[in-house]
This record gives sequence, structure tokens and C-alpha cells, in this order.
Amino acid sequence: MRARPREMVRLLATLRHSAQCRALRAAAAQEAVRLAQQEAEEEEADQAERDSTSSGEAGTAGAGTRHRRMH
Repeated sequence: MRARPREMVRLLATLRHSAQCRALRAAAAQEAVRLAQQEAEEEEADQAERDSTSSGEAGTAGAGTRHRRMH
């Protein structure tokens, strides 16, 4: 009779561990999504800044633009 309670304890421990792992994976996935969204927003902001900067220089000579693109 002692084997059954031990098996039940092991089963419950396994289920608890599985639930903890699922929670950790979900948290990691949410963090990855948050970081990806943050990077996308930063990239959009950088692109908008580059677009506004390049449109402000539209009347200048092309040499300045070529120099900037080389770096």
C-alpha cells in the first residue's frame, strides 16, 4: 500500500513541475514578443527620422547625401 501514495506524490510533483515549465515558457514567449515589438517600434522611429532628415536635405547637393550613405 505504501507504493501507491509515493506514486501519487511523484505524479503530483511531475504535474507541478510541468505547470511551472509551461508558465516559464509562456513568460519567455511574452518577453520575446515584447522585445520584438519594441525593436520594431524603434526601427520605425529610426526610419521616420531618416526619412524626415533626407526630405529636409532634398534641395542640397547630392555629394552630402553620398557621403552620408557611405558611413
